[in-house]
Amino acid sequence: MIAAIYARKSIETDKGESIENQIQLCKEIGIKAGVTEFLYYKDEGFSGGNTNRPKFKQMMKDAKSKEFSMLICYRLDRISRNVADFSSTLETLQKYNIDFVSIKEHFDTSTPIGRAMVYIASVFAQLERETIAERVSDNMLELAKTGRWLGGTTPLGFKSEAINYTDINGKNKRMFKLIIVPDEIKIVKLIFNLYVEKKGFPSVAHYLCTHHYKGKNGGEFSQGTVEQIIKNPVYTYADKRIYDYFKNKGAIVCGEFNGKHGVITYNKRKKGKKENPINEWIIAASQHKGVIPSDIWIKCQNINTLNTQKSSPRSATGKKFLLSGLLVCGECGSGMSSWSRNNPKSGKYERYYRCNLKNRASTRCSSKMLNADIAEDLVLSNIKGITVEQLIDAYDKIVSGEKSRGNLIKEEQLKLESQIETNTKMIQSLIRKLALLDDDPIIISEFQKEINNLNIQNSSLQKELFSLKNILNTKASKLDYIDKISDNLENFKKLFDSTCDIEKKRSYLLEIVNYIVWNSKNRTLQVNLFNSTSSTPIGGVRRRENKNLCLENVSR
Repeated sequence: MIAAIYARKSIETDKGESIENQIQLCKEIGIKAGVTEFLYYKDEGFSGGNTNRPKFKQMMKDAKSKEFSMLICYRLDRISRNVADFSSTLETLQKYNIDFVSIKEHFDTSTPIGRAMVYIASVFAQLERETIAERVSDNMLELAKTGRWLGGTTPLGFKSEAINYTDINGKNKRMFKLIIVPDEIKIVKLIFNLYVEKKGFPSVAHYLCTHHYKGKNGGEFSQGTVEQIIKNPVYTYADKRIYDYFKNKGAIVCGEFNGKHGVITYNKRKKGKKENPINEWIIAASQHKGVIPSDIWIKCQNINTLNTQKSSPRSATGKKFLLSGLLVCGECGSGMSSWSRNNPKSGKYERYYRCNLKNRASTRCSSKMLNADIAEDLVLSNIKGITVEQLIDAYDKIVSGEKSRGNLIKEEQLKLESQIETNTKMIQSLIRKLALLDDDPIIISEFQKEINNLNIQNSSLQKELFSLKNILNTKASKLDYIDKISDNLENFKKLFDSTCDIEKKRSYLLEIVNYIVWNSKNRTLQVNLFNSTSSTPIGGVRRRENKNLCLENVSR
């Protein structure tokens, strides 16, 4: 009899059974049950909140192929903490006559009582998970009442400052609050005034770029950056208007909204990425001072709401452009975005690519728009016509420019080192925050998970940094390079014409093209081929200055 063993562990900690221990314990049970062969499926670093795990999905695929007749796991929640997911998994196993054994709970679905007990236990597993989430939410609400800054990148116009205090138990604690940076807050006030006047994120970004205003880290203001600033409640005052505004939106509002302080938002995003719906936000009166009057802030939100309600004739036009995300302006180095219109004179639909910086500030870049139809046809015809002789010539040119390439790799090294330093600072910040919290094991566990994730990310960055350093001392074989890029080209030619889906075509193109530089002054495109092998000359470091293949005579 063949049995599958599934083992999962969310993160590497000293608590709980390790992957190997889980497997060993499962093997012992399997041998007693008469199992003669084992298949192992291990997911490390994945939560039990859902079943979107690579080895779990492979295991279920093998189950449907009847690769095994029994599934053994150490504990029920290794499969899933979600009742619906677990029930679906169990139904699939039963459909294909596969027994399920959980050794910790002594469940065995080969018996009726075992199947009933498994369902009951899965309900309790989900109840435990929801209880933990509720406790985390309660603790977040208590933190919100203090109006403290929990860390991370501070918004434009502010920096964080530590405050020492004594809690109700007489313990010395420290928390952080936001304080105003005068030079930055002037720009913030200008942005709100401009938005009230111009009523559009692109128009405000255009003004800021044209007049050489810079963001917090010296970057250009984009439409997205302006939108983040306008929509951020941190800039307004905690008064009755704001209280009523967020209360009507369904948010949780706490603290004294007496107009003396600013506003701070908690639980705005899930794990710092996807934004939660506004009825899950916690809006609190903060420790810092407000900057933008509440009537102005709310007026800006209303303008944005009206703008989003207007239908856009250009909705999803990016999906009609094959080279989206690949084109770079050769003059200023900015990315190029898609633009289209119905020409009123000719009655024809026209498509172009245009420089993002030129679009925001016409005085900052003089690059001309690129005709999308001509560019796409030329890129494809040249790629399909690339010969081995051209690849060899491109290889030789790259090798002759190794010194320049070395400089580019060093630039990448500096970026990686900077990211590692940023992550290290975030880890230190999280450790400081732990000292601010009461001794709640659930909250502490969440912080420890985040610290662990950052450590894992730093470990990955260190490996990438090590690989880059090795590139400078490694000479790749010309034959290896030619074979690799030739295979990629051959696959491209076979797959590209087999579909009409632009997104699929673009994905095939991304397999062989790193990026394309448009030089409008001499009307040329520079197509930079991509090779995923880091030791080969092309593709080890993505940079705009590489000139691997020149395709000429492309203009608007």
